[in-house]
Amino acid sequence: MKFFIMLSKKSLSIILAVLIIAFLLTMQTFSQKASRIDGSTNEIRVNYLKGLKLYVDDDSVESKEIVIPDEFGDVYGSYNRLQKESGFDLSKYKGKPATVYTYPLDKNRNVHLIVYGGQIIGGDIADVNIDGEIKPLVSN
Repeated sequence: MKFFIMLSKKSLSIILAVLIIAFLLTMQTFSQKASRIDGSTNEIRVNYLKGLKLYVDDDSVESKEIVIPDEFGDVYGSYNRLQKESGFDLSKYKGKPATVYTYPLDKNRNVHLIVYGGQIIGGDIADVNIDGEIKPLVSN
């Protein structure tokens, strides 16, 4: 027994478009899951930093709770541009509570990691001096 389906060009185009959209949505979901960085424990965060060749004093970690602003002014806008240099984007977390973990890197610098929902969503390397420089956590 032979079975044939006759489709118009329009029907075939619609089916093809639906398949392409489904494929792209699936790939985007996998991409987002793959880019998540676990930051759920101190040990995992310290190992993440070691992977970046940043060796911190993990016994002296400090943490504080923050809320990422709903609107970014000049300061937070600049800080988010710095985050984007490392592949992060805090604008996805506007209005959300997060925890900032501060690790001493050396006598003059600290490493900050911003964690939301157990995932690292940002970070920086900051000079401890008042007029000190803030650098991206990782360079792309």
